[in-house]
Amino acid sequence: MTRDADAEPNDRRDSEPTAPDDADRSLGRASRRGVLAVGATGLLAGCLVTSEEESVDGEAAGQTDDESGGEDGSDAEGEGSDGDAGSGEDGADDAPDEVGPDGSGLLVTEATVLDVTKSGGRTTVEARLTVENAGRFDYGFVKLRVDAYATPAGSDEREAVGFGDATRRFSPDNRFDGSRSRRFTAEITFPSRRSNARADPDNYAVDAAVRRAEPL
Repeated sequence: MTRDADAEPNDRRDSEPTAPDDADRSLGRASRRGVLAVGATGLLAGCLVTSEEESVDGEAAGQTDDESGGEDGSDAEGEGSDGDAGSGEDGADDAPDEVGPDGSGLLVTEATVLDVTKSGGRTTVEARLTVENAGRFDYGFVKLRVDAYATPAGSDEREAVGFGDATRRFSPDNRFDGSRSRRFTAEITFPSRRSNARADPDNYAVDAAVRRAEPL
């Protein structure tokens, strides 16, 4: 019995320290969880603040870029409009040395055969042309190409027999402007064997086209 009595206190001492250890462990776990929880909250809060700051800074930077880009764009447009205006004014003031037939504005309004003669195996058709200036320039020199055709009596056919040029120069005091039409004359000579038509103005026809025009 004595041994048992002595043994119980020893067993109690051996078993009683267990509770404090468990309590300490629980407190340790609770304290670590608290620290982890607090640390996680701090990290989350830090991320939220950082993202908000980045979004605000990003919007501000975008607005600054847009505004600066708009200012640069308006300046570029202004420079471009000034350049276009300058080129337009230069183009309006300076007349070219020569104008192509399609852009000259010169129109042949009448082509008449005045006379037809035969001599030495050659036939000459004399023609008169009326030209009107409907263009934007005044001209000092004009050259036309004139084609002659044989038109046998009683036929609508035209047979090309020859061609020639009609030229005329105009002075600055008598320039070819749009105030009135001008007349040109031409002579087209070709071998008589090309045509069996009689030497009569009614048996021939001519037409003309602008080949060269030089503005003053």
